[in-house]
Amino acid sequence: MAVLTVVAVQLLGIFVSNGKCLQQTDKGETETLSVVVDSNAHRQTDIIQILEPPKVITNSQRLQISYHCSKNKVFGIEVISNTETQKKVRLFHKAWKCSKTKQTNRKLTLFIRFPPKYAFQPDFIQKNYEFLSETKIRVWILDEWQWETARRQHDAFLRAFVKASYVVQYPSPFSRPRRNFEDSCVSWRTLILLNISQRMIPKCPHEKESIEIIQFPAVMTGLSYGILRTFQPYKDLGLETKRLSMLQRPRITLSVWLYVLEYCQRDLCSIIVRMNRTATYLTPMIFLTKDGRFHVQISQSQGQDLAALTNFHVPLRQWFRFVFTLDNQMWAFTFNYGPKFNTTFETSFRIPGSVYMDDTVGFLVVGGMEGRPAFRGYVGQATYFRNKIVSPSQILFPDPLHPMFELQLSRREDKCLAFLQWTIERLQVRKLIRQQETLKRSSFSYFANIYQQTRKDSGTTCTYLDTPVPKTYRILDSILSRNQKIDEIDMKRIGTQLFAVLTSKIDSDVTRIRKIFPALKQSSCLGDNDAMYMVAVILNNGFLVKADEMQALAYLMMAALDNHRLSFLAIGNKHKNGLDTVPKDLDQAYMYFKYVADTTREDLEKHKETDVLTESVRLTDDVNLREQTDEDGDVFHWWMHQAKRGVLAAQQHVARMLFWGSQGLKRNIQAAVEYYKMGIESKDPVAMYDYGILMMRGQGMKKNVSEGLSHIRRSAEQKNPAALNALGWYAMNLDRNYSMAASYFEESYRYGNPDAANHLGFLHLHGYYPNKSADSDLALQYFSYAAARNQFDAGISLAYLHHKGTPRTNRSIEVAVEWARFIAEKNPHLGIVLRSALQAYRHGDNFLAILYYMMAAEAGIEVGTFNLAWLCEENKDGTTSFINKDCQWRNYDLATHREPQFVDSYAFIKMGDYHWFGCEGRRDVYQSAEFYALAASKGDPQGIFNLAYLFEEGVEISPQIWRRLGIPRQSQASKSKILHELYTRCRDSPRTEAYIPCTVALYRVVLTGIWQKYQSSIKTGEMRVIKESNMESCFVAYDVFQPHYPTNKTN
Repeated sequence: MAVLTVVAVQLLGIFVSNGKCLQQTDKGETETLSVVVDSNAHRQTDIIQILEPPKVITNSQRLQISYHCSKNKVFGIEVISNTETQKKVRLFHKAWKCSKTKQTNRKLTLFIRFPPKYAFQPDFIQKNYEFLSETKIRVWILDEWQWETARRQHDAFLRAFVKASYVVQYPSPFSRPRRNFEDSCVSWRTLILLNISQRMIPKCPHEKESIEIIQFPAVMTGLSYGILRTFQPYKDLGLETKRLSMLQRPRITLSVWLYVLEYCQRDLCSIIVRMNRTATYLTPMIFLTKDGRFHVQISQSQGQDLAALTNFHVPLRQWFRFVFTLDNQMWAFTFNYGPKFNTTFETSFRIPGSVYMDDTVGFLVVGGMEGRPAFRGYVGQATYFRNKIVSPSQILFPDPLHPMFELQLSRREDKCLAFLQWTIERLQVRKLIRQQETLKRSSFSYFANIYQQTRKDSGTTCTYLDTPVPKTYRILDSILSRNQKIDEIDMKRIGTQLFAVLTSKIDSDVTRIRKIFPALKQSSCLGDNDAMYMVAVILNNGFLVKADEMQALAYLMMAALDNHRLSFLAIGNKHKNGLDTVPKDLDQAYMYFKYVADTTREDLEKHKETDVLTESVRLTDDVNLREQTDEDGDVFHWWMHQAKRGVLAAQQHVARMLFWGSQGLKRNIQAAVEYYKMGIESKDPVAMYDYGILMMRGQGMKKNVSEGLSHIRRSAEQKNPAALNALGWYAMNLDRNYSMAASYFEESYRYGNPDAANHLGFLHLHGYYPNKSADSDLALQYFSYAAARNQFDAGISLAYLHHKGTPRTNRSIEVAVEWARFIAEKNPHLGIVLRSALQAYRHGDNFLAILYYMMAAEAGIEVGTFNLAWLCEENKDGTTSFINKDCQWRNYDLATHREPQFVDSYAFIKMGDYHWFGCEGRRDVYQSAEFYALAASKGDPQGIFNLAYLFEEGVEISPQIWRRLGIPRQSQASKSKILHELYTRCRDSPRTEAYIPCTVALYRVVLTGIWQKYQSSIKTGEMRVIKESNMESCFVAYDVFQPHYPTNKTN
């Protein structure tokens, strides 16, 4: 039954007595209906209703009307509906005369007939169709004198005092019946086309009106970083027409879950805003204020902005939901908060004037962007409903197992606060103990002091000072006992001291993690971000403890709140690849990578002695491993010896090793300056430039801008590109002479300097290039050139432009993420972890090396995942049995997810083996061939050999692989020619260990061809043919072996 609502009225609004009170519709709109009264008691009352109204109305629908007229009147029925553009259409209408009824109610049966456009499915003749909504069947009774006017103006239902309305559903276009043309006079050709069109139901693209803009909790650090979302015009013409018709009267709904840690520390902190490429704000804008209220800003059609404040202060340190609706000129908020989110607060505001909003223009930003900081906390979930208003009661709460609840943020904070309180109390105890020890060394006043303290504790067996320390707190307690500045409690410093003690214990014996893991959590609670990261890595991989991915993610998020670089990289890596219950989301990954990329240059220039250069040293690369050294290593001493002898290349190499902390050395800028000074004496332009830059910055020596600039000028006179670029930088930033700067940059760029290309891109991007307007696409070309040559700032700018798009270049989040991650992985914080892992491996502690490479792999760097997979494959001393998660195949697979040029061919070969042998029950020979082909494309003889073997075994290889490997087209026509080409390449590889197996395989292929050529004659015993085949075999053997005899091979 359709939902029925009844309101009875007489003239002047007097209600009919004894009426029955009925319900509201599904939409929540009160329908105006007649009262159904007892017919025996009210003979003089006009009554009309539909008996058993349908839920869904269709063409030829049978309806039965029950009516009673007190005098001669007119009664009628009509069916109305709304189209997608909110236009009302009358599908059916009919009226009859009604004479005075003295007996019981009369009944009228009729069949509804709709226009063909709405009655039948679209077909060859009727191609257009419309979706209908809010369909209603309405019946009414009018006086005869009203009927003529109502018929002309089509408003009989509005004029009637006795009427009824029923909300029904109308079928979608392709749920309607097909039109029958068999009895129609149509041609045979038309009939065939009609039958074909009726069987071809067009499939509309999947287009959502409710979009999950945040599916997984995101960290907001209070900085100007956020998550961008874009929305495209609808592909479906009906939906797009509806959207365009609502630009001047927008209807949207936003449902957002927040966890706010603190109110805004500035005037406004961004929660959700819309903006265009030029950073101009668009409707809507929602900010958090200093006092915890929401600041809402709307752009009016005239271009003016109107702002208002809510009178609700959001709760801190708990999840709450707000639902924001914008319905033309009215916005409203509904807040749900409390233990079970059952506390509700509502507020609304009417906007004077019209509002304009086009969600396909610009971006929807969750968090901060373009100089506007985000709030500090988490966004748990956010849903955007396009072009519709959804009641908060219709938006269900997330499942209790949703990740934002599984993180258990409030519970962890409560436990941490209790621990911090214990720490403070223990510090006070230590202070009292120290005071007692001081009194012991003084006079008799000590005994008086003890008497006064113990008088209140008479009758107890022990004092508060004698309270035993829990076993898991003993390491911390020993640190607290050594803390001299008890009056100045710095929890983070205590946490750092505790973590330093714990890492020294781990470095000496990594298996101690089981015992000291609670202490690592204590260090995390005290605020040490490195401890949080290590705890997260241990929990995520199950390293000597039980794995717990969700709690590991919680520790990463807590560290990210304090801008911990590795934690940002780890969360970004999870979103980039969709790892560990985290969904793949490139826009979220970009936010995390972009922050680390932006800080990489600054972190490198801080010159901490603990920082080192991030170097990709593979454990399978013996040559690179031998180059690793330290201050006491033979390699370093040899370089120093050559430098002191005046070898210019050695002076430059030693200086840069010490300056950046590469090849196993610690950063020592003062020592590096001495070697740069040696190069100046030989008037080396590179040394003069480096020395001049250090002098201008005051790094390793006293700052002297003028003298440093003179060294750079002398270097530029020798056409050193770096020095020319430096002079351009000086002219641009200090002299503000953009013409001179552009001249220097152009000259340096002609010599191929990437820094100059980056600066030219900057000038064109911001419109500073003389006599030229801003051109972001031209800037993009310069940035691309510089970034490809490892220029950090250009890589960041390239990521930024691809993230937002330019006038002639579409937005590409994939390219933006790759560049942001590429620069972020140069951060020295990652270099420290890689250096620790490499040192552990060189000292023979593979288990410790696994832990540190695990920390690097968590951040997503390829060399970390590769070395971790290789160590787990080696599995010395059975170390992988102490790791819950798969260590080998998971990390080889992750290593191959990077761009092929960054992946070692050995990883491709291992994944080819994985699919070929069906490890873990997943055999896929075609995927195996793809991986072997990738290894072969890098010139790896093992990859070439394995690909040829698969081809011999009958595996079908895609022609694209042959084209990718550059196999000549004439060779692709024959299987033997392809094998000959592959094994020849394998044999000619520089790697000597591949020579014998590849040569033997090549010889076998050639001999097989000779056998197939002469086999019939050999079987008949023709001596001439046998001699010819033997001679050909000898020549082939000579040709195969002679040019590549093993003794002629070089390593």
